[in-house]
Amino acid sequence: MVSAGVAIAIALYAMALASILRDPSTGPVVTLAWAFVALILPIIGPILWFAVGKRYPYGPSGGNR
Repeated sequence: MVSAGVAIAIALYAMALASILRDPSTGPVVTLAWAFVALILPIIGPILWFAVGKRYPYGPSGGNR
């Protein structure tokens, strides 16, 4: 049986990894670095990706510049 904490960590990592791999604004080195950070820091790594690394479209023009 998997504990709730492990299940949450796996779900966060899977969502972050999918988001990292699908982000067109990051190059291959940055993609590998973020995937590594998300893997090494199971809970904090994916949260860092969504808070700091991922670029979200804002406003009618879209994208952060």
